[in-house]
Amino acid sequence: MTDELTFYTNPMSRGRIVRWMLEELGQPYRTEVLGFGPDMKASGYLAINPVGKVPAIRHGDTIVTEAAGRRGSRE
Repeated sequence: MTDELTFYTNPMSRGRIVRWMLEELGQPYRTEVLGFGPDMKASGYLAINPVGKVPAIRHGDTIVTEAAGRRGSRE
């Protein structure tokens, strides 16, 4: 298993949540910026996240593809 941590994101996604966590950990990571549409639906990325969404992180064979967001109240 490789020790490299890869962070898949798009600047307009909830990736900043994951980036914040990675920076707090202080561990090195590589960022892959994907465009919406064809980049996220390409077979290479679908092998990482079959839903074709970002953010995602990969460390060796371990992949995490969900990031919970905060929704505001509509009261």
